[in-house]
Amino acid sequence: MDAVLKAIHSEMHLRSSYLAGSEVNTVYFGGGTPSVVGTDAIARLLDAVRNRFVLAHPEITLEANPDDISPAVVRQWLAAGVNRVSIGIQSFYEPDLRWLNRSHSASQADAAVKTCQDTGIENITIDLIYGIPVSPEGQWEKNIQTALGLEVPHISAYCLTIEEKTVFGHRRRKGELRPQPDDQSAAQFMMLLERLAAEGLMCYEVSNFARPGFESRHNSAYWSGQPYLGLGPSAHSYNGESRQWNVSNNHVYAREISAGKVPFTLEQLEGYTLYNEYVMMGLRTREGIRPAEITARWGIAFEEEFSREIEDLRACGDLEATEDVYKLTVSGLLKADRIAAGFFKLTA
Repeated sequence: MDAVLKAIHSEMHLRSSYLAGSEVNTVYFGGGTPSVVGTDAIARLLDAVRNRFVLAHPEITLEANPDDISPAVVRQWLAAGVNRVSIGIQSFYEPDLRWLNRSHSASQADAAVKTCQDTGIENITIDLIYGIPVSPEGQWEKNIQTALGLEVPHISAYCLTIEEKTVFGHRRRKGELRPQPDDQSAAQFMMLLERLAAEGLMCYEVSNFARPGFESRHNSAYWSGQPYLGLGPSAHSYNGESRQWNVSNNHVYAREISAGKVPFTLEQLEGYTLYNEYVMMGLRTREGIRPAEITARWGIAFEEEFSREIEDLRACGDLEATEDVYKLTVSGLLKADRIAAGFFKLTA
């Protein structure tokens, strides 16, 4: 851990010009479990960020496991400058947590949120997962009600995805795991939308719900195509023209950085790649996509080229148009990725 932390400080120095002097509006500790790192290390990293970049009233988020949270730790995060905490709860049902191989208990999840609130962090988001095959009928509704009872201003909820090269993928291939049927997951998503909206948490991206003013500024920057700098093993960066990602191996990362080299893979974004990403991201959010912007940036006559697709989607109630903006309806959000793919163009 010490070697990686040292390397992150060195990488920050090596790449301090990547954002070309732009103001930094958000800082995000994530992509793993940063709450296992000592609070002193978090404070030193934030001090280094302030010394090398221009911060403009930033949103500073730290991802945390419930079992890493205590009043003393939260106070130290606050003192370091952290003003938003993302808690990986996943479920308030003990069998779900065991099946997901989570290290915390349902009672720890509840206590973690209350500890953050009592210690002075107002901006809290929690992660939940639906579509868990072992959950009994009605448990997802109980999870939603428990989350609402905690009065957090932001909730992220993701449908369980079984990836091939994972333990779950291996178990599915062996016939030991059967994913939840799509129609059941869709019903759980619809329930989520309705219950959260009734309590004032609006869906501003297909997996994210917030009270007004508590939308994630950091994730919203990703979705709107703003440049960002990622530091550490596996970290991704984007400057509007290319994307790059660091090597994932901790040892290789630390060794290369100590030699003055950043070990990354570079992807130059050419052809229609940025257009496709704009469509994919935009249709997942309440901002939608704008044909006029598409024409101005990529020279694509969107409404003419995709007139048949637009007509079909509007006819079946999956797409709506208002003031030169196309947005997905609630039913469209269930098929967001597939609908977006229908508007993609092959790279020239």
